[in-house]
Amino acid sequence: MHPNISKKQGFTIVEILIALLISMTLILGVSLAYTSINSVILSSKNIENAQEVLRFSTQTFTRSLKQANIVSITSPTELDVNQAANTIACDGSRPIAPYTEKYSLNGVNLLCDIDANPQTILTGVQNIQFTRVDDLVSITITPQAQQGEPAGVGPAAPMQIDIALTGIILTKATGG
Repeated sequence: MHPNISKKQGFTIVEILIALLISMTLILGVSLAYTSINSVILSSKNIENAQEVLRFSTQTFTRSLKQANIVSITSPTELDVNQAANTIACDGSRPIAPYTEKYSLNGVNLLCDIDANPQTILTGVQNIQFTRVDDLVSITITPQAQQGEPAGVGPAAPMQIDIALTGIILTKATGG
């Protein structure tokens, strides 16, 4: 063996510090990526909930209010809709006699009550308010913010749905 070549016994302090620096950089990068991905997932859930609340509310209330005979708002958060027999009810049935759909909010659940049998038809609703001006009903609905998202802003901001009472308007127009 050549006298100037020595046998290495381990790593030098410089090599250990460089390895430690590289490891910390990788861990920091993975941590930042995880945080970013988690934030995107939470935002996506919030948007998804808001879209579902708006879609379902628009579909349900449009069907109900457009075919209504009488619409009354019993409180800002309660709506009564009188329907004729053989029309589609909020629970999907077709009652053979005239009936009343009573919409209300219980916690984060939108309820529809027909014949004292309240059923949850939608979850994820933070608040709902009904107003009526002449033959136009405005529904302001606030989706529930998902975990980690602020309430009342962005996708969880209040949205307004305006629905004309076309059945009542047509009855008035035809003198019925």
